[in-house]
Parts: sequence; C-alpha cells; structure tokens
Amino acid sequence: MLGVQKKIMGNVKMITRYRTFDIKINDSGKLVVSFDSHLLNRNPYEFEPQFEIVSEAMDAIDQYWRKEARRFSEGILS
Repeated sequence: MLGVQKKIMGNVKMITRYRTFDIKINDSGKLVVSFDSHLLNRNPYEFEPQFEIVSEAMDAIDQYWRKEARRFSEGILS
C-alpha cells in the first residue's frame, strides 16, 4: 500500500500528526491528510482535497471527527 500511496502522491514529507491524522507535504507543495488503518480499528482514510496551509488541514480533520462523533451518537457507528 505504501508503494501505491507514494506513486499517487509522489514523495511526501511528514509535517505533523494531528488527532490521529498525518499531515504531509507533497512535491507540489500541497498538504495531504491521511491516517493509516493500524492506528485505529478503521479503514485507511485520505482526504480528497489537498490543502494550502496547515490550519486548513486541521480544520478539515476537526470536521471529520465532529461528523464521526455525530454518527456514533446517532447509533450509525458501533
């Protein structure tokens, strides 16, 4: 999987980890946000958009976790 991810995103450099997600920068200078399935009992997840600044990426991560918390409280997740 890492080889496939590297081929798709090119070379990436880790910037930081925020709320279980990795924020990485690719060759074009865009930020890519993803998490690996071994960190959580979930499928790997990567945000479709790429971000310009770290705070945008962090906002998207916060939105993701708010949505997941809402789904959990509504009984959609178990």
